[in-house]
Amino acid sequence: MPVTEIAFLHLKTPIPSTPLKATLLEAQREQSLYSGHRVNFLRSLDDRRDFFLLGGWESVELHCGEWIATEINQRLLAKLKDEVDIGYMFHLDVDPSTPIPVSAPVIGVARCFVEKEKKGDFDRLFKAGLSDLEKFTPNYPCFGGWRIDKEGEDEEFVLLTGWSSVEHHEEFYKSELSKEFAKTKSFIKKTEVKHVRLEDWA
Repeated sequence: MPVTEIAFLHLKTPIPSTPLKATLLEAQREQSLYSGHRVNFLRSLDDRRDFFLLGGWESVELHCGEWIATEINQRLLAKLKDEVDIGYMFHLDVDPSTPIPVSAPVIGVARCFVEKEKKGDFDRLFKAGLSDLEKFTPNYPCFGGWRIDKEGEDEEFVLLTGWSSVEHHEEFYKSELSKEFAKTKSFIKKTEVKHVRLEDWA
């Protein structure tokens, strides 16, 4: 089953060196060649040391059972280990060909933790309110899915949305259009939101 990989990473220094940038770009290129899917880096607007890697795989096994053990990946990990920490990495049940709002000036990345018994209720309300969210930010696609390789009992839904600014994102939750979408909050135990932007390490 095609899946989307999301990894949260942290630079150990505020300003990445030129060699580090080159290694990150090499990792992006090599993973994309191996997986056959585009790899994007999304860098935090709040703490510039934080960033996401977003990639695609034809299966979790291809990623974890094959790519991770390859010589090229192990070499890249060795080059990065003293300069980049891995916060977490998991997979979403979303086909990586699904449009992602990477062209947006601001991308909201929301991790929503939901009790497993309420997953169906969350799904129903999310789908009911999605069209209103899309009306509010029509220039950018919404990208969301459930975590496959979860930890603990809770389910986790990850949503990426595109905005013209952080304020634009905040305005949505004050608008009339958010009323239906906001009903999902009753089934969410905790939410973590980060604002990021596409990073090319230029």
